[in-house]
Amino acid sequence: MMKISKLIAASNFVILVYVVLCAQQPAPTPKKPDEPVTGVIDGKVVTESGQPLPGASVLVRAVNSTGTGRSTTSDVDGNFRVTGLEPALYTINANALIYTTPLPSDPLTPTYYRIGETVRLEMVRGGAITGTVTNSLGEPVVAVRVRATMIRDAQGAIPKILSFGLTEQPTDDRGIYRIYGLRPGTYIVSAGGTGFAPSFNPYESDVPTFAPSSTRDTAAEVVVRSGEDSTIDIRYRGEPGHTISGTVKLATGTQGASISLTQAGNTVPFANSFQPETARGFSFNGLSDGDYDVVAQEVAVSPASATIPVFSVSEPKRVSVKGADVSGIELSTRPLSSISGKIALEPTKEPECQGKRPPLFAETIVRLQRPEKETDKEDLLVLRFISGSASPDATGAFQLRNIIPGKYQFEPRFYARYWYLQSITTTSGTPKPQRFDAAANWTTVKSGEQVSNLTITLAQGAASIRGRVVVPEGAAAAPATSLYLVPAEPDKANDVLRYFMSDIGDDQTFTFNNLPPGRYFTYLDTRTTTLTKFRQPEAAPDRLKVRKSAETKKNEVELKPCQNLADYQLKQ
Repeated sequence: MMKISKLIAASNFVILVYVVLCAQQPAPTPKKPDEPVTGVIDGKVVTESGQPLPGASVLVRAVNSTGTGRSTTSDVDGNFRVTGLEPALYTINANALIYTTPLPSDPLTPTYYRIGETVRLEMVRGGAITGTVTNSLGEPVVAVRVRATMIRDAQGAIPKILSFGLTEQPTDDRGIYRIYGLRPGTYIVSAGGTGFAPSFNPYESDVPTFAPSSTRDTAAEVVVRSGEDSTIDIRYRGEPGHTISGTVKLATGTQGASISLTQAGNTVPFANSFQPETARGFSFNGLSDGDYDVVAQEVAVSPASATIPVFSVSEPKRVSVKGADVSGIELSTRPLSSISGKIALEPTKEPECQGKRPPLFAETIVRLQRPEKETDKEDLLVLRFISGSASPDATGAFQLRNIIPGKYQFEPRFYARYWYLQSITTTSGTPKPQRFDAAANWTTVKSGEQVSNLTITLAQGAASIRGRVVVPEGAAAAPATSLYLVPAEPDKANDVLRYFMSDIGDDQTFTFNNLPPGRYFTYLDTRTTTLTKFRQPEAAPDRLKVRKSAETKKNEVELKPCQNLADYQLKQ
């Protein structure tokens, strides 16, 4: 095995995350005779003003594929087309010089596409930060790495995505730097110090100098706007920093460990180190006084047939730097948890539902949901990119690996108009296994625990509603923003999967899909939430309140199996 230099390996874990994202899903489900063999995804790449963007590189990749995906280039009108795609869920990304993609509202929940769909990809012209780095004598500082770190996005929100790797540039022989392609937002700029990218210069041992010539606490904030340059010069302080060093106890069968460093109270690492299996330890240089958290991640060497490597992670260790180096830090990793299960399909004999297309496992994915309070306190944000979802194999079996301890619910996403989510359950205990409703409760996963026997049942017979809210003549319109469906049958009152909500559009229209057949009460309300939050255990009082209010209104609708109720008129 080739030895990997420490500086080059410092960013290996970042690259590894991307590789795992490309390889964490099972092989594509074999095609059935009635399934389409291949298909097409086409679309258009546009700017924020809606103008076509030619020459953009477009990558289309199946989430359940071990390959790197298919790439193409948008034409002079911004159009692109990828043919020969098998049934699957795909992620689609575009890349163009000096352009960037807007930050999604939830970067951990990607948008999936299927064959036959037309995609519109919007890109934003990036901004740039430029300036000169000089020393106390006014002389240029050459080859020092300058980093721009987003602290707030264009809407003023703290970003929840790791944006390192593309925000560092070295100064030239005149001490000038220019960092371009930045998403609009507010940044702080620093020169020198440790980080992710290899630097190969002596400045990595210095404490970072933040613009204009300060520490992090008094750093100047720079607003970056689309297509504009912001100029900010840095007077480099050249203050030597301190070092945190230690060792990771490596497990058998690994090639080394990646070590992340975050400031205490922060969830996003600002530096990364690597300890190869032949090295004695790791170190972080150029640190100022303060409290830091150090976490080690280790990945097991998997056989070529394995699609998901197994990660081990240490407990975060708090380290205080006070005027001196800190050495002797010892970190021990242990394997993360996993949840395995299956997706069961339950067909119906109802004549109205015969011949309807069933869900394809190749177009199905199971995502994890965590309580908001836990995600806000997430210390291992990087790992959430690895353990957030899984696709079933040809038999419906799936496994969610590399899960950190915590509470979880499950969100299956499938694409079949006449099927609905019937239940999510686990079983445990002997000799009489107990059935646990995992749809209505959090599933608690302990450190290193391997949870099994999760069953997600999809049933045939789903109905749908498309309609409009109408106001009786002479009546004043109520400012309703959401429409709720709650089960009218008493025996379904505690079934969270029978509760639904839909936003009401500006034209007063609403849509419900994949509804279990049965009787429902409708209820208009001004509260705003999401269906996922409305079904969580903490929302039980809200569901009860909505149900009681709906019972009082007595607006009832009954849905037959596989019924499509169109042009439904709901009176206020």
